Order: sequence, then structure tokens, then C-alpha cells
Amino acid sequence: MKKKLPKVGMRMIKTVIAVLISAMIGFLRDQPPFYSMIAAVLCIQKDQAAGMRAAFNRTVGTLIGGIFGLLLLLAEQNTPLEALSPLYYLIVSLCLIPLIYITVLINKTAASYITCVVFLSITVSHVTDENPYFFVLNRVLDTLVGIFVALAVDRLIPYRIQKES
Repeated sequence: MKKKLPKVGMRMIKTVIAVLISAMIGFLRDQPPFYSMIAAVLCIQKDQAAGMRAAFNRTVGTLIGGIFGLLLLLAEQNTPLEALSPLYYLIVSLCLIPLIYITVLINKTAASYITCVVFLSITVSHVTDENPYFFVLNRVLDTLVGIFVALAVDRLIPYRIQKES
């Protein structure tokens, strides 16, 4: 007996739509849409309530990770600390403790992973950028674009298409 393949569901379709809209907004902004596309993927969930929770956690985590990432980049630029040195990596790694701890303090442990991801993407991938403010601002803005696009798509397109009887 042949096993029936699952159908392409609305969550998949909504994810594709949210990712495409996020990409087009990045294109119009003349910014790579990578972070907004990822946020869109992560914020389309099994239902609107789960999507709202994911969006809120992603927003909280992005803001915390972005602020701390910027602070470390500024410290690196204004001290003898050498970017991408073993000491720098030690400091980056140790910074994860207060970052995760903050999410525990504010009762948002579901935001811990994204807080760390945003912080690491800023402090490891963009430590050598000339203008850390520009990257951090765009990194946070791109993520927020993807979150809000996902929420809009989630709200405007139903999860189940009603069949006419």
C-alpha cells in the first residue's frame, strides 16, 4: 500500500509569502534581507497565538542582543582590546552569561537563544565594520521588518481555506 504524501499546507505558503515580502522590502531599502527573511520564517507558527509569542520573543531577544552587541563593539573600538583575538572571543563568550541571565530576570527565557544569536552575529561577524551603529540599527530594523511582515501575513491569510458547500 502506498503511503500518501502530506499536502503543502498554509503554514508553508504563508512562510513563503512572508519571506518574499521581507525580501522585497530589503530590496527597496537597498539592504540585504537575510535577517528579515529569517525572522519571517521563525515567526510564522502553527497558529496566530504561537506566532505572536514567537514575534514578541524575537523582538525582545533582538533588542537585548543588539544593545549588548553595540556596547561590545564600542568597547572594542575605544580600548586596546583587539578584535577577533583570543581575549576578544573569551569576552564575547563570557558576555553570554549576563545576556541569558537578563532573559531569565525578565521571564523571557524563550528569547535567550535569539538574544545570543543577535549578539554573536553583531560581535563576531561585524566587529571589523567601520560604523557599528549602522550595522546594529540595520540588523535590528531588518529583524523587526521580518517580524511585522510575518504578523501581517499571519493575520491576513487564514490557516485553513474554507471549502464551499
